Amino acid sequence: MTERGYQPDFFALSEPVRDPARRQAKAEKIRWVLTNFAPFDLADAICLDVGCSSGMMTAALAPLFKTMYGLDFDALALASIQPQHRDGVCYLRGDAMRMPLPDASVDVVICAQVYEHVPDDTRLFPEIHRVLAPGGIAFFSGPNWLFPIEPHYFLPFLHWLPSRYASAYLRVTGLGESYYERSRTVWGLRHLLRDFEVHDVVRPLLQTDFVVQSPILRQQLLALPWPVWRALLPILPNFNWVLRKPGIHRAARRQ
Repeated sequence: MTERGYQPDFFALSEPVRDPARRQAKAEKIRWVLTNFAPFDLADAICLDVGCSSGMMTAALAPLFKTMYGLDFDALALASIQPQHRDGVCYLRGDAMRMPLPDASVDVVICAQVYEHVPDDTRLFPEIHRVLAPGGIAFFSGPNWLFPIEPHYFLPFLHWLPSRYASAYLRVTGLGESYYERSRTVWGLRHLLRDFEVHDVVRPLLQTDFVVQSPILRQQLLALPWPVWRALLPILPNFNWVLRKPGIHRAARRQ
């Protein structure tokens, strides 16, 4: 990927990151995944929320952990953090590609819908690996390049176009001036995440209403034979993965 800066004015331009209901819903999904799949006690864990924005989701998840950090590069987003979202969270302004935290210093990382907004995701994922303690986990979610509807502007094929044409598409539709986001296929992401154990949690999430609202559709999807489901995974609109850094977590060493 070519060198580029962070997306200017992202917090001001993105309505979903300012929507309390959407942030709370996302926090509840992440809470469900972590409480069901974390291999250690979260109450004694240190967590880092990468791309915390104005802290609504970070603050909602903070009670799960002993210590909670929120990291974002967007100064306007951090300046917009409300007093009630500061309790129990240490917010940091910093670069996700060069995090201001020591090696192996956190037990859990949250990277939710962030990788496509970072200037270079090939530097983001090694940083997540670096700050995670051995045996630590990350909740990762993000868009799938193979899904034909671009998730930020809901335009078909937008993300499949070269950058200049994608930006022109936005201008013609009146939805923006420049297209910034960059997503990857499942195979591209798994290559970048080759130093992690990757566990797909989309199918377990279908037991809830976090991913699919319709109970009938959820049951139909859950009833699909495993070979069919496995064939569908690479083309689903969004990834929901738990990443584990190999090694023995410090909690297990004390037992």
